[in-house]
Amino acid sequence: MAKLGAEDEQENNPVSLTEMKTIIKSLHRTPQPQDSYHLLSRPQQVVIFRLRTGHNRLNQHLHGKLHVVPSPMCSCGEAEQDTAHILRDCRSHQVLREEIWPLPESLHNKLYGPVAALQRTTNYISRSGLQV
Repeated sequence: MAKLGAEDEQENNPVSLTEMKTIIKSLHRTPQPQDSYHLLSRPQQVVIFRLRTGHNRLNQHLHGKLHVVPSPMCSCGEAEQDTAHILRDCRSHQVLREEIWPLPESLHNKLYGPVAALQRTTNYISRSGLQV
């Protein structure tokens, strides 16, 4: 078969060896399963990413890293305003938190759980009026 193929007239295809290797590898690459995060919309992904990494607009980051706000404290006055405080403890958002999560849910599940859990988290953030 190789001899027959070699005898045929070859196409003039100006593709470099590197480019051809890339094409061949992409054709044989198995698709990676997507996790819950990648099934969210782009704006939802941004919210979850910022909450996960701590690089957000909450007072703890704005005060500690950027020195933009005078204090890292939450407006409720109980603790520093960080992801854990906002999602679990802040009394300013207690009613909304109980509405969205009627049963106790771990912080890990709120940030790394299935799609429905991540969507509840982004819904909570948008309805709370917080900018992350």
